[in-house]
Amino acid sequence: MSITITPSRQILLDTWFLPGGLGERLNLSSIPFPSRQDNVLEDIEDSDLVDIINSRFDINPSSRISAVFGQPDFLPFSFLELGVRRGAAVCRLVREFSEPARVELLHKIDALENELKKREQGVLSQEDIKEIFSLSEKEPDCIQQLFDGIDINHPSDALKDPERFKKLLPVPIATGFLVGSSYLLTNHHVLPDKEVCAQVIAQFGYDQDGLGRKIPPVEYKLDPNSVTGFFETNEELDYTLVKLQDRPKDPNLSILGRAGDRFGWIPLDENSTNIAPPIDSQRLIELQQRGVQQDISPTKLLEGEPVNIIQHPKGKRKQVILSSNKVTNIYKKFIRYEADADFSSSGSPVFNQQWQLVALHNSAVANIKADSTLEIVAEQGVRICEIVKDLQEKSLSSDKIKNFIDLFVDTKQKEAENKPTQSLPASAYTVSL
Repeated sequence: MSITITPSRQILLDTWFLPGGLGERLNLSSIPFPSRQDNVLEDIEDSDLVDIINSRFDINPSSRISAVFGQPDFLPFSFLELGVRRGAAVCRLVREFSEPARVELLHKIDALENELKKREQGVLSQEDIKEIFSLSEKEPDCIQQLFDGIDINHPSDALKDPERFKKLLPVPIATGFLVGSSYLLTNHHVLPDKEVCAQVIAQFGYDQDGLGRKIPPVEYKLDPNSVTGFFETNEELDYTLVKLQDRPKDPNLSILGRAGDRFGWIPLDENSTNIAPPIDSQRLIELQQRGVQQDISPTKLLEGEPVNIIQHPKGKRKQVILSSNKVTNIYKKFIRYEADADFSSSGSPVFNQQWQLVALHNSAVANIKADSTLEIVAEQGVRICEIVKDLQEKSLSSDKIKNFIDLFVDTKQKEAENKPTQSLPASAYTVSL
């Protein structure tokens, strides 16, 4: 499946949402494309690919959820229960703006409109501003008040009034998820440094119930402080691991304690064989021609495994992608898949059909068409096993990282010692207040 971006949206993409655009520089919603990462898209080792194929077919048939390739889409009902538990740990990340940050934003908006005028494409419309600030979740009255009395030919003037600007806040920028009692994982391009962390809030339970009623979220501030908190990032692998404050932002909810005590967390896993790419007869022939020692039966030909993604696209209430999704390729450090994602989906967890965490969603993959428009042909995530490997290397010189791994990461050493990581608290089964 591909998504074509029409020419009418091209200018906004070029100047705002794409890498290096204003949205990225201001840490607002953007569509990061992996062109700058092409040099690290190393092919997976042949031996590792063989291990993945064999491992995915050696799943214990008595396990609760089995992998099924190219077969009827039957799944046990418990699949839904586990998905709900995983989803409880996923949060929406929103950003507040200080007055200096608002002034900086206005300068960038002015620069964008000057560029539009040079191209004789007018100024930003109300729809453009709604898209830039992901206003789809705002109440209609709020949006009306934002633009009320503003010259219809210059809607960006609404941003120049500090009181009107407050109606935009907080601005949704991404998705994140708990990987420990107070540890949040998202992308580096979302939280590149501690300064940005100070302006970001994690909203858990930003959801709706079965009747469509909105559930009020529980908000936590981030704590990247080197003494009381934790902050680790890697630009190449596009991940940031940061600690949350131990109590919710609202003092009236302090009884809830740490976010993980209420919403649970999703364990990181060192396992590199928990999802498979497409394998056809041609790929088997190529492996044989390269002299790869393997004993893969032709009966093991398979389509790419499905992926499940829990996310907050465009800052909306929590959503999940379960159907018409599959892995298209696996690289050494990244995985690509066909799936739906959008602005603010960055930082979402990507799961296999057993709800094991396999990747951190970080970008879209696009082709430039003959008419210079972009066609999004796939999505991309960072393999969790590579993030774990990076943390393990850093733990040799960091007691804080070592402690995090000891408590919350599933490793081969723990498996060999039959020493599982700390389990989810009982309260993790409850997903709403």
